[in-house]
Amino acid sequence: MYGDATTFNDGTVVEIIRSGAAANQHQNISAASSSSSTVPQVFNFIKELQCRSGHMDVPSVLRQNGTGKVVVDIGLDAGKEFFAALESGYSVFGFEANPISCIALRKKCETATGYKCIYINANNITKPLPPIPNGGYLIEGGVGSTRGLMPMSLAGPGSSLVEVAPSGWLKTRGDKDVKYKNVTILPVSDVVNTNVYFFKLDVQGYEFEVLKGAKELFDNYFVKTLLMEVYPRGLGNAGTDFMEFLSFVWNDLGMFCSSANPGGFKVNHPNSIPNFADYLKSLHDDNITKVSWGTFDDFYCFNREKIWIWG
Repeated sequence: MYGDATTFNDGTVVEIIRSGAAANQHQNISAASSSSSTVPQVFNFIKELQCRSGHMDVPSVLRQNGTGKVVVDIGLDAGKEFFAALESGYSVFGFEANPISCIALRKKCETATGYKCIYINANNITKPLPPIPNGGYLIEGGVGSTRGLMPMSLAGPGSSLVEVAPSGWLKTRGDKDVKYKNVTILPVSDVVNTNVYFFKLDVQGYEFEVLKGAKELFDNYFVKTLLMEVYPRGLGNAGTDFMEFLSFVWNDLGMFCSSANPGGFKVNHPNSIPNFADYLKSLHDDNITKVSWGTFDDFYCFNREKIWIWG
């Protein structure tokens, strides 16, 4: 049995389904009956079907017509996904904490001609920003569970709020000394208060704190899809409890996830959340002393409680 249907401006019809504890967490959303008795787990069907060719690839959905849909992109680096989404007509909220990366990103944003792109420093954000039709925001600042300042180690794509990039990575870049910069952190729910079609997250192990700060967004609005890097070494260095992290994604955010990349986690990895948490812990323990990043993968996650039917 399905709950109430909601139709949005782009013709999307959403059926909302709730069950058990999840219903109590979303009392602001009217719904009916039970959704599914699926055992909480991490799937591997996307990896098995080879739907994604690699970690750095721009998802094909961001190259499709995005008119009327919102993308949240946290951790831009060079901005491939961010600018692809803008070029496809999405309304985009892009966040990048590394001030060095933001120099080139800002230049490209402010000189764009095919779409509207507005640069804003996170220090100047005092209330949620309205989506820009066929345009977006480049927000210089980090994302976490609370507002504040945090030191960030700067190493290009390896910049991090939770660790210093592995020595092997730094050596390839010719970095002798690690540089740090205090950056502004704020919850994504303080900035975005609208339905989200695609939510991308790549923050070198700080993912759990970002998702905690996004819970209000997931509770009060529709977040259809989440693409998230899962990097055991970084998650462990952030002090993440792997079981708590996976349970939060399933229970609190209402998302089910599949490993996605052709490399990374083994194809036949454990599926149940307790066993997969142990698997992540073993990868962290194995990789913590290595000079490289170690094993990591991407999760593609889908909203298992709010079913989107395209009209």
